[in-house]
Amino acid sequence: MSFLDNLRDYLRELGETSASGTVAPSTDVEPAIVRTQLIHLLERLENTFEVAGQVSAGGVHSKPDIQVLLTRWQEDDAVVRFARRMSALLRQSFGKNANARELREWIEVAIARRLGLQDSLITQTRTFELDRLSMIAFHDVFQPGETINLATLEAYTSAVRATRTGGASVTLTSVGRVFLELTGRDAIRWLLNIETAQSTGPHDEWRVSRDTARDLIRTPHQVFDVLDEKDVLPYHWSTLKRLGALGLISITDEQGTGRIYIDTTPLGLSLLAEVEKEVETPMSILANSLLADLTLTAGEALTHPQSPDADGVRASTAAEATARQARMVAHEIRNTLVPVKTALGALYREVLLEPPSEALTRRRERIDRGIDATFRFIEQLVQLSKLAATPPESFDLLTVIQDALASIEQEAGHRISTSLPDVLPPVSGHRARVVMALANVLRNAAQSVPQQEPLIRIRAEAVDASRAVRVTVEDNGPGVPEAMRRAIFDEGISLRPGGSGLGLALVREVFEKEMRGLVACDASPLGGARFTIRIPVTGVERS
Repeated sequence: MSFLDNLRDYLRELGETSASGTVAPSTDVEPAIVRTQLIHLLERLENTFEVAGQVSAGGVHSKPDIQVLLTRWQEDDAVVRFARRMSALLRQSFGKNANARELREWIEVAIARRLGLQDSLITQTRTFELDRLSMIAFHDVFQPGETINLATLEAYTSAVRATRTGGASVTLTSVGRVFLELTGRDAIRWLLNIETAQSTGPHDEWRVSRDTARDLIRTPHQVFDVLDEKDVLPYHWSTLKRLGALGLISITDEQGTGRIYIDTTPLGLSLLAEVEKEVETPMSILANSLLADLTLTAGEALTHPQSPDADGVRASTAAEATARQARMVAHEIRNTLVPVKTALGALYREVLLEPPSEALTRRRERIDRGIDATFRFIEQLVQLSKLAATPPESFDLLTVIQDALASIEQEAGHRISTSLPDVLPPVSGHRARVVMALANVLRNAAQSVPQQEPLIRIRAEAVDASRAVRVTVEDNGPGVPEAMRRAIFDEGISLRPGGSGLGLALVREVFEKEMRGLVACDASPLGGARFTIRIPVTGVERS
């Protein structure tokens, strides 16, 4: 079984047991107990031959070399890795509902039988099944040419923060959950991003460093003489073997000469180059955000372990913001390009039936409008990327409304009726996101109104003795059913065929969560829907 498969099985089993409330595989196995079991079993094996001269289960008449067996089972804590693999396999077989004590007893029998002792379970059927499982576990841990040099999967996943240990329990983190959703190159790419983001340098046992990646790219063929005291490996041996197990490098140990050849594979050259350059990608941004979240959560737990606001802290973490931003980006680009795609499809058909100039004249405006909207959004996104380091600021809401109006009027191709005062009290927030959220409300209206006689109206006014600003957007579309007027602000809910259900979710996030205001939907006197937004003015909190 490959390193990725072992890692995936371990994390998947951990996630399943955590979700079901059963004991996690890591907690089924106590390393100290397993190591002690090994010593006792080897002593039994030694005494068996010394006292009775019995034949082992494998038919071997000669006394086994206890020292060789002990070394083999102790190297890299193989007995603990074997026990953990057996625990996971037993959980998938007749040990699904077993307690930790039963699992320990069965694992001890499995080790005993692998050593050649005659131990057995309560029935022959269970003993045969135990032998089948132990053969799988033994092969995974001791297979010839194995290149995974990790003391345990638990140690690795803990080091890269794919799991979290608390008391007697081990739980899957967001880092581990993302890994389980990925396959092939993306799974390897994720591990590299997670490792390099936390590496302590070239001699880090668990995490490859960017310096190591750089060296393996610049010198794809390296030879080291490990017998020469002056020729020391510049990287940690465990890291090299892990990279080999992932297919990023190949390691050849020339027996008898002390020479080790390390060659970077084409896959390694490609994936290591991505992390070596330190260029931000969607995956690296997510990796760094999740790691920041884990640090924030750990700090919160240490500082305020019983804090009732812990969930609130986690809900506003960087990773969730990154995920929401990614969904919003996909939503916005899709919204602007779908009309372009539709118009282009019609254009392709029409040029076959009529002069191209006529078809182009009819469709060009809509195509240009969509492409322009896409580029405006990209420019907006560049500005938004600076918001992480920019605190909310006070700004003029009137100019925000005007910017949103200009954007949507270009997309819709018709004017929007306005009723705006000369002056409004200032509000606080991230101006670019407010423009985007308000544009989403207007776009929602523009997509709902009839094409023949569209009517959209926006009004803004100071209310509550100028403690807040109220903005209303209404239209003459089909409206929103009363039962759905709150639900449409939930992510994934859309009344429009093909809609993503993200636009109005962003509206609620910006105006309610970020600006401490309120959003609501009801019926409009125009016959369609009316969206009401109430925003506290600068320095006034929502009551």
